Amino acid sequence: MNSFVQIEIHNKNRWIYFTKYRWIAHMLFWLWVLLENLRNAGASDTFISTFNEFLIRNFPIAIFFYFYCLFLIPYLFKKNRVRLFWLALLACLVIFPVLNLFYDKLFPEKSMPEVIKNSSFIEGYFQLFVNYLLNFLLFSMMLFFMEKSEEQDTLVELEKEKKEIEQVKLDLLKTNISPDFLMRSLKQLKNTAAALQENTPQSILTFSDLMRYRLYRGRQYFSPLTEELIALHAFIDFIHLEEGNRLHIDLLVKGPTEQKDIASLALINILEVFCKTPPPVPARLKIEVRTESQSLLVHLHYSLHATDTILSDLQKYGENYSQLYGDEVKIDFENCKDPHCLINLSLPWILK
Repeated sequence: MNSFVQIEIHNKNRWIYFTKYRWIAHMLFWLWVLLENLRNAGASDTFISTFNEFLIRNFPIAIFFYFYCLFLIPYLFKKNRVRLFWLALLACLVIFPVLNLFYDKLFPEKSMPEVIKNSSFIEGYFQLFVNYLLNFLLFSMMLFFMEKSEEQDTLVELEKEKKEIEQVKLDLLKTNISPDFLMRSLKQLKNTAAALQENTPQSILTFSDLMRYRLYRGRQYFSPLTEELIALHAFIDFIHLEEGNRLHIDLLVKGPTEQKDIASLALINILEVFCKTPPPVPARLKIEVRTESQSLLVHLHYSLHATDTILSDLQKYGENYSQLYGDEVKIDFENCKDPHCLINLSLPWILK
């Protein structure tokens, strides 16, 4: 798997100078060189002869350019073989002008600049070396801007993927219904329906409303506090309707609740922590919800010793909501090793 990923990364690094319409920059570069050749052409030179001269004259330096951007950069520089990269680059800058001089002799019809034709080998080599170096710097500047463009595109893609991952995590968190609680609830509905109990229609309607609320709010970033409290009351009523239920829940709300928004399903999910497995003996859970200017404070007093599962789920609850909504989400436990447990939760208001 790692080798496959590395191959994909190398392929991407190799072709970034040609993808996303960057090949147009290469075309414009060589078009500029061709126009320079046409500008310096003699009056008797035709376009075809000038174009052929352009192809022949620039063939060696084109090999140098694309050897540099298709091999030296992706296979040496980007694989952290920095010393080998610089040695290879310097060797190319030294060797290619020499090859270019011998290449010129193969095409006597190629018109060379007079300054090189009438110079010695050393002078001609020096002129070609300077020409390679200047063109290399220009070509490298073009590649640099392509790298910056790719870096910006990568940052945008990473940010987009990060948002998508966060949304998936958010959806999973908010719609993560405990299988044990779900199966126990369905079993409860089945038993009440089979026994023809009077509260069967109410239980079915309450459970349906809860599932509908979960599915709807699971796709939203926030929930109005009034709606969350209505759903929480319905959740508590459904728990109390369960046959053989040992958990009694008291809910107390203090402060105004209108026009305030909190993290979606924050109250529903924290109550579900205590409903995944029924307590072995009768227990009481007191929930006090108090609105403050900057946050919603939730105090839970559980009358039994909190099991490791409950503590683990509460810890995971705090970590998940902190990751999704920021460090202002705070949860702490007190005396959870004693026969009772205090949980304090702070949820920031969500600004639209």
